[in-house]
Amino acid sequence: MVIGIDASSANRAKRTGVQWYAYNLLEEFKKLATTDDRVVLYLDAPLLDDMKSLPNNWEARVLKWSLPGWNTFRLSWEMWRRPPDVLFVPANKIPLIHPKKTVTTIHDIGPDRVPNVYEPKVRQQVKAATKAAVKGASKIFTVSQFTKSELVSVYMVLKEKMIVTPLAADTTRYQKLEASKINPVLAKYRLGRSYFLHVGRLENKKNLGTIIRAFETFKSTRGLGDPFELVLVGSPGFGYSTIKQYINGSSAKDSIRELGYVDEADVPAIMNQATAYLFPSWYEGFGIPALETMACGTVLIASDIGALREVAADAAIFVSPSEPEAWARALDRIASEPTVREEFEQKGLERVKEFSWKKTAELTWQEIYL
Repeated sequence: MVIGIDASSANRAKRTGVQWYAYNLLEEFKKLATTDDRVVLYLDAPLLDDMKSLPNNWEARVLKWSLPGWNTFRLSWEMWRRPPDVLFVPANKIPLIHPKKTVTTIHDIGPDRVPNVYEPKVRQQVKAATKAAVKGASKIFTVSQFTKSELVSVYMVLKEKMIVTPLAADTTRYQKLEASKINPVLAKYRLGRSYFLHVGRLENKKNLGTIIRAFETFKSTRGLGDPFELVLVGSPGFGYSTIKQYINGSSAKDSIRELGYVDEADVPAIMNQATAYLFPSWYEGFGIPALETMACGTVLIASDIGALREVAADAAIFVSPSEPEAWARALDRIASEPTVREEFEQKGLERVKEFSWKKTAELTWQEIYL
């Protein structure tokens, strides 16, 4: 049996959520492989150094293509010429031509539920890819029960066609760290020891306007010399100009820090020191940063939405994404009540133990074979 995997999304120097999902699955698949397994990784560029080590009977096949549409056209051509027995596409967009047994992962249907927070072109592309996946895939992985229920509701997908494979945090990187590992990173970015943190692309769907307004209200009650800052880590995305306007117009703008893109190796230390991690998204299919936060022993304050409720259970403080005043009260509570902070830190450390990439990969690998 030949298993083909679209590894293009995993093979990126700067990975985001779906790309980390693909990368972590591939690394775990390597541990599960036997000498009888033949796996072909389809790529649009040569493997990066951290992915080059492959088990026996694994092949990295670079499909050269200089035009847009590598997945749509070049991968389709390869499927027509030399199809594997089964194709796994971890990033939702299956090629036009694909084997009868093609499995994919649908992470969320945000463009259907909150269309206004997506760039129109991206919204159209994602919706088209989701429709094609629903129609063409023989089996669909979903990252949460919430996403599975959304696909039933909006796309009328049969429950029997879907398998829930929850995501995880990379606990080799995201874990409680000693001060000796945290302090150099804080010095590198000139960070203090009292700050609220958000990590991710600075874009409309992350609802950063709500926490900027909440932080402004919080600061207005703290008095002169209050050390708390709001730290935003991530590159600008769709809607950043509006976010920047919120920051520039805020009375607390001098306490709002934009660090831009930060080396992935430094993020766990920054997360460890945060008083709380703020996750105000309008919509999520899962929310890996929630697990990363809890793995670091940091308090999670999250939007009261279906996926984040499913992931964090009782280990987070939940707030409506549309109520800045409620977010401000949550910030004040965590800043002012150490015992509450300690309670949620411990709950988070216990909750994150229920998720692992090993378990996710084992279930996914098993279902690919069936």
